[in-house]
Amino acid sequence: MNQAKTTIFYSKRCNFFVDTNNLVNFQMVETIINKFDDKTINRLNEVLNGIKFYVGGHHWHINDKGYIKYPAFEFNFHERMLLIHLHKIFDLGYKRWKSMMYGALRRFIWESFCHEIIMTVVHMIKLDLNLAEHAKEYFLNEDTNFNYKFISELFSYEENFPLRVNFIEINNSLWHELIPYLGFLDVLHKRKINQLKDTINKSKPFLKIKFFNELRKQKLKYEYEYNFSELVNYCIHNDYFESFFTNNWEMYRKIHREFYYKAKRLILKFFKQYNITDELKEYKDSANRSHYFLTHKTFERVKSACLQTCIVNIKNKSLEEFTYFREFYSKCPICKQENINLTNCEKFYFSLKYSFFKEILFEKMNEFESLDEINVDDEYFFGIPCDDCFEIVRNIQGKYLDLNQVDNFMITYSTCPLCGAKNHRSYLLSFYHDDKQKRLRDYLIQTMELIKKKKNYKINIGIPCCVCFKNVFGEEPGNFNLNYLL
Repeated sequence: MNQAKTTIFYSKRCNFFVDTNNLVNFQMVETIINKFDDKTINRLNEVLNGIKFYVGGHHWHINDKGYIKYPAFEFNFHERMLLIHLHKIFDLGYKRWKSMMYGALRRFIWESFCHEIIMTVVHMIKLDLNLAEHAKEYFLNEDTNFNYKFISELFSYEENFPLRVNFIEINNSLWHELIPYLGFLDVLHKRKINQLKDTINKSKPFLKIKFFNELRKQKLKYEYEYNFSELVNYCIHNDYFESFFTNNWEMYRKIHREFYYKAKRLILKFFKQYNITDELKEYKDSANRSHYFLTHKTFERVKSACLQTCIVNIKNKSLEEFTYFREFYSKCPICKQENINLTNCEKFYFSLKYSFFKEILFEKMNEFESLDEINVDDEYFFGIPCDDCFEIVRNIQGKYLDLNQVDNFMITYSTCPLCGAKNHRSYLLSFYHDDKQKRLRDYLIQTMELIKKKKNYKINIGIPCCVCFKNVFGEEPGNFNLNYLL
């Protein structure tokens, strides 16, 4: 058979075949398979007869017995065949690229392909072949309690075979590979670029910039997969600086511009200091504007050093103040857990939504040396509660007695007086803290003692569940009236 027309291959060490259907390059698959050790490959030889590639979702076996479906692949228990769908893989890669501040789309498509193949392998080596015979008789795509339990047992085989695949290490290794010819994934890439070209004038500025960068990378034949601005954005959109952007959308442009130009100067200085400037590729667009590009190899080599350079050298008054603020309020004043308030501290410090609270928090922080000095009174609490505690109190200060009142309220009115169903915790808390319901809430609080003794009275007081409320009054809960609850 002519090698160019061959679609079925056997990789080294593999007894199962790979049917590419001329949709992917066999070397793409072999590159990934070669990263697994002999023990993993031997197990795959036991559970697999073959791998087949298809284009898209119209190949799904949704209503067939003996098939199990996952986001980008299916497994056919009748023939022990892995069915991989390229359109799903492309979509996963595209969605990730669209949300990132850097990188060529083809790189994310390649990474998506690698990730899905790795995860299918990690999944398949856990297959219990004894249960696999039973799987042929069932519809495995339905959401039933039986399926959840059965599928969990189906892929939990560890008898004499405690395999542990380091898929993170394999993924990182593949991330450094040069992008091969991607077969039909390249066709999908071309289609997506053409589709974006038709809609780009209606797109958000961020996506428009990414699209034009992708066109330039395409003209550079993807030898250069990043431009210089993407490296800068990689350095300022990270966990250290991200709290500024996440909670400061009103000031985003100003803050982003400040951080961007500071980072750009630092990175250029770093490039000159270590003679990396020669690795930048200058590209002139149709308007004669200059753009500078880096290879994937250069980007991977310098990104960590550039990030650390920015973290160490970008100074911002708010950022320095926040570091102390976060340390001061790291402990929940209610449940007393330590170092759990990073996210909440970011919200309170950076978001205008909590500006009133922030003034009080700063005032106390400047008056005392530590949060423990403030919380010496056993009757009161002050500070930034953790997520769970803040959901209950909705405040940074208050009486512990009020917490007991909320707990009693939740217990007393936990059941719908009409149908007997349990009221959702969030539903009761929203009602309790709604200022519009203050009169009704105060009445219910006063009545709690009476309800405890309700066996002696012919009354039924409570808060209807959201379903009963809508059924009885024809609208969603929100316009409560005393008469509704009596």
